Order: sequence, then C-alpha cells, then structure tokens
Amino acid sequence: MNNGLKGKKILITSGPTSVAIDEMRVITNRSTGEMGRLIANACMAQGARVTLVEGAATTTVPLVKGSKVVKFFLFDELEMLFKAELKKKPDVVIHAAAVSDFRLKKIFKGKVSSCDQITLNLAPTKKLIGLVKKLAPHVFLVGFKLEVSLAKAIKEAESLMKGAGCDLVIANSCSSEGYRACVVDCKGSSKKTATNKQEIVKYLIEEIHL
Repeated sequence: MNNGLKGKKILITSGPTSVAIDEMRVITNRSTGEMGRLIANACMAQGARVTLVEGAATTTVPLVKGSKVVKFFLFDELEMLFKAELKKKPDVVIHAAAVSDFRLKKIFKGKVSSCDQITLNLAPTKKLIGLVKKLAPHVFLVGFKLEVSLAKAIKEAESLMKGAGCDLVIANSCSSEGYRACVVDCKGSSKKTATNKQEIVKYLIEEIHL
C-alpha cells in the first residue's frame, strides 16, 4: 500500500484520441482506456482524489465511485482539458492517453464523398506531455511508451524521461508474444517486468514517491 497517495490530487489521462478528416470522419487508434481505469481505481483504493480525463473508452472495466471523469474525443479537446486540469495543481499526473501522433494539415469541409479518391496530408501533433512540467513544475509525472518490443520501449522511455521531465515511465509492448511492461525510473533503471496490466499498475503505484 502506498499511504503517500492518501488525499493527493491525481490527474490521469486515458483512452483513444481522434483527429478529424472532415466533419464526419476521424482518424483514431485502438486504445480501449482499460489502463487508465485500472490506474484510477488503484489510486482511489489508496485514498487519492482522482480526476480521469478520458477519451471514447471501450473497456468494460468499471470505475469505482468517487473519481471525477471528464470526457474528450478530439485531440484539441484533450489539449484544452489537460491544460485546464494542470492549472489546478495536481500532485501527480499519469499521462496514459493514447494521444494522436498526427493530424491533417487541412481538414476537409463538409463530408467528402465516398466515391472520391483523396490524399491525406499529415503533420505531427504537439507532444502534450511536454506541457506538464511547464504548467505544473513540481508535479510527479508518469509517462507511457508503447513499442512493438519491450527493449525498444525501454530505450524510448529513457528519451521520453529526459525530454518531458518524467519521474517514471511505463515502458510496454504488445506483440504476438503477448503483453509485457516495466517501470523505468529517472535514473534509467527498469524494474519489475509485468505480463499483464493489473500487475504493472500495482508496480506503478508502489513506485510513486511524494
């Protein structure tokens, strides 16, 4: 049990993020929001005050009562809500949302005909995790890095740690060999490899030190 979380304000982002193609269609990803809800429930069990900023989740994991849920769908909505919640000075930010990496340079007006052949010109989105330490310098920040192999995820986690000022990063992979994850700390040390999300959430909660 991490008694240090009792009464602390924890902000969690979770679930998929979408970007518009036209006024009807979007590009999204396969995130279900399961990880965010598991983390929210674990934090609530420690007596924390949880705000979950959640995309269009499809997970069947129920949320325990007491957590505040703020919903978003598009990237721009997440950015606006994330900034607003950071200004409320949370003690911990766990940025688990699957944020869109690309967006259209120009969104089509109306609804593109399904008979038309179109080319989508994409540009990188801004890295929202980079906002955290700028808006809330003293927050304990947890980031996530998903790759096809755990070794690559750990390597990329170290880059994310330095670039965004994370205190912890969850490096995880999902391939034909199944799910694997571990916690990477600010020294670049990886700890406690897990083979399911419930297990990595347990390790994450144990490693948050305020």
